[in-house]
Amino acid sequence: MMIKFPRLICIICLIFFVSCKENDFEEALFRTNSDPFQDVPVIDSLKTENTVYLSWSEDIASDKFYLMRAEDSDTLEFKCIYEGTSTSFVDSALAEFSRYVYRLDKIRGQKKFYGNTYAFGYASSVRKDENECNDVESQASFLEYDLVCNLPCVRYISKTEPVIDEDWFFVEIPPLRSASIVLNQTAGLDNQSTGSDTQLMLLVKGTEPISVKQNVENLISNPTYSTRKMYFKVYPTTTGLFSADSYTAVIEYTISLKQVFKYTS
Repeated sequence: MMIKFPRLICIICLIFFVSCKENDFEEALFRTNSDPFQDVPVIDSLKTENTVYLSWSEDIASDKFYLMRAEDSDTLEFKCIYEGTSTSFVDSALAEFSRYVYRLDKIRGQKKFYGNTYAFGYASSVRKDENECNDVESQASFLEYDLVCNLPCVRYISKTEPVIDEDWFFVEIPPLRSASIVLNQTAGLDNQSTGSDTQLMLLVKGTEPISVKQNVENLISNPTYSTRKMYFKVYPTTTGLFSADSYTAVIEYTISLKQVFKYTS
């Protein structure tokens, strides 16, 4: 039996409809009715000198992204530095020590959605050290030999709290043993004699933070009967970190696992 021509056209249209899952036709038919969601760029200011790398999430509800930037000041005047559908942007050739505030806006149809959370970036002549990214406990660096590290810090006029770098580490300590950790600040101090104060704080997980002394042993103990990974972080004290007219500071230091010895309570 022959299929009538109009019926054949309907079947062809149906096949075309089912097969259009990956094309623009599907996007128009199955796109979400929700508004674009609020997002804030993720920033890396230390990957390359005087360059800020920004990235953000895909948003199927958005037709286009607008990356807005303002110089850090009491009054933020945003200007668009990128417009398009990409989810990343490299803000390069920035003046050293310059500080910026970023905002991500989106548009759907004729309606624009303005970002309500800011991201902060700065131009630095310093790159992240080889142990990054160890800013969080889950990415702590294993300390088994001497490491050279830095802690870039920056404060903003338009942000209450400064952006302070933190370095997480862990040591593996056998049962009933203690490990001695020695830190030496190599830049930023006038007096670097043994026992003098540094601009560093040490926090062993589960204990109170302590102020680090130059070239003085800091003990981390394992009083249990099994080998344990002991986590701790090194971070700067904000007291005296910035002078009245400075907005950036970089603390350079070395950290060493000096010795492991028998634990005594």
